[in-house]
Amino acid sequence: MPSTEPPTPDADDDATRGTDEVDTTDPATGATESEMSGRSDTDGPVQSRFTTRELVGPTLLFVGGFLLAVAIALPTLFVDQLKTVGLGIDQTTVGESERGAEILDRCSLDAPTARVVGADLTRQQRVVAVRPADADRVTLQAGTSIRLDHFVVDGREQDVDAPRPGAPEPVERESDPADDGSTTDRRSDREDCTDATVTAVKDRVTIDRRTARPIPGPTGSEVQYDSRRAPIVVADRAGFTYLFPIETGYAPAGLTYFDPTTRRALPLERTGTTTVAGRDAVELVAHVPDTDLNTLGENAVGHPPTTLTRPASWFGAEGDARRPLTAHLHHRAEVRLAVDTTTGTVLDRREQITQEYRFTDPDLGDRATTALSATFGYDEATRRALAADADSTAAPLFWWGSVVPVIAVVLGVAAIVAGLFVTIPAWRSTWSRGRRGRARASEGSTPSS
Repeated sequence: MPSTEPPTPDADDDATRGTDEVDTTDPATGATESEMSGRSDTDGPVQSRFTTRELVGPTLLFVGGFLLAVAIALPTLFVDQLKTVGLGIDQTTVGESERGAEILDRCSLDAPTARVVGADLTRQQRVVAVRPADADRVTLQAGTSIRLDHFVVDGREQDVDAPRPGAPEPVERESDPADDGSTTDRRSDREDCTDATVTAVKDRVTIDRRTARPIPGPTGSEVQYDSRRAPIVVADRAGFTYLFPIETGYAPAGLTYFDPTTRRALPLERTGTTTVAGRDAVELVAHVPDTDLNTLGENAVGHPPTTLTRPASWFGAEGDARRPLTAHLHHRAEVRLAVDTTTGTVLDRREQITQEYRFTDPDLGDRATTALSATFGYDEATRRALAADADSTAAPLFWWGSVVPVIAVVLGVAAIVAGLFVTIPAWRSTWSRGRRGRARASEGSTPSS
């Protein structure tokens, strides 16, 4: 009877089955034993998915796009931040009067008649940036004076401090017993008639750094005509005086000029273009109408005084020579400005000023006594200095607004073209075939030896 016991597997079968069915996994690496056994000990590290050559094209495309973005952003974002009034403004301008200037000799106030003399005058102005100032605003303080260099009395040229009719007697000096031989001065009430300062005004205004317009407010602007009197607050000030907005291609339209003497905002008219020290400028003119300065307030009184009462003979009026007459100081002017078309810097200024005393009684007619009549213009040194300031302001606008964007566009386009050439195989194949064709054509055209 045949045996029913199942056949006993031999050892070789067990070994083979164990090898085929059991595949252990390494717990540290997660690799199976068969994967580990197939890896040679001499195999190197696993290579990256992209080679360096494959990364060149995308990198060039990224760099090119970035450069094009920079070329667009610089003029619109960065350069726009440069178009602000600087915080380090400190400008001094000097202008001499043209021939024919006249002033009222203040030493003739106590003389029998008014004495109007020829004069050489100098107008000097200093504009300085002061506090308050921050990222949005800056305060400008301007001191403007007209000084007498010399004058002519009775046909003779004299120095300012020289004795003349009506001037006070020389100051008497005497020993001060309390100071062991030192001296003290006895001063006359009219000693200031020999002062060389004809007029002096201090103007203070806070402006917006971007628009250069005055910021309204109770402390935004004030004008002082006499150091012994309080300044006059100009809360509603409008218009430009010392500088204009920084704007490339500057073309003023509908702008106004603020006149510190009359405290008026006046329309500016464009009369043409000019060149000052090598820089292009637009010519603007403002006409200051006749203004009775005595009506501007008590603190507007300065030098010369805005009201004057003297005998009729002093004015040369007809009738009773001893009757007192009162006259007010009237002011009118024409201001011509040459404004740099890029930076808004005032490169040149020509101002024609007329101040004269007129009677308050209309029955006395239009007779006037000149207090000041002169025309001033910047000297050559001032124009060159202002042009240099405009150059330093315009240089960053030019480089960052024009030169750097153009360079960025050229480099950006070149990088994109190179990136596409490296990335797209068809471009390389076309270029290679064309190069080989040119090489064969060159060889075929070479004569055999």
